[in-house]
Amino acid sequence: MAEASPYKVFWDWVWDGNMKSPIPSEPNILKYNSPINETFIFRSVIKHAQLNSYLNEWLNNIGARYIEKDEMFLFFKQCVRDFKFRRNDIHYSKYKTKDVLFDKLKVKFPTFKNYDIELMCIEIQKMDDKDSIFSALGLEKPKKQKLKKKEKKKKISLKNFLVENFSIHKL
Repeated sequence: MAEASPYKVFWDWVWDGNMKSPIPSEPNILKYNSPINETFIFRSVIKHAQLNSYLNEWLNNIGARYIEKDEMFLFFKQCVRDFKFRRNDIHYSKYKTKDVLFDKLKVKFPTFKNYDIELMCIEIQKMDDKDSIFSALGLEKPKKQKLKKKEKKKKISLKNFLVENFSIHKL
């Protein structure tokens, strides 16, 4: 039996119509590394102007990170009821990891859409000669030269270092 998605469990709980229903424990959406957090809630209400404005006014600051998750979820559930937030008002934004190649291509081609640039990144990664494209974009990583034992620098005293690298003038 497949485990239910924490997102589905959360949204089903939000719209169950009972303010006294307990927060679901399976999967545990209250744990510290759960994907359901303050940022998720703020991002999901972007399309609903009144609720978004209300949450921005009262919660969208660093203080929202210190509210207990269970209290935050109950507050959000009450807001959903008060502002008549519907399931089709949920905004889904795909999470995208940081990618240096994507950032460079976005700067190089600012008029391209994000999904076009993502497609370009995938195709570049599939290519056999991707080194030439990386060098054209300035993404070459300098290779570190390993020092052999006989090439290691010898330790010198502070006095010798100062004599070799600085000149002393008497006034």
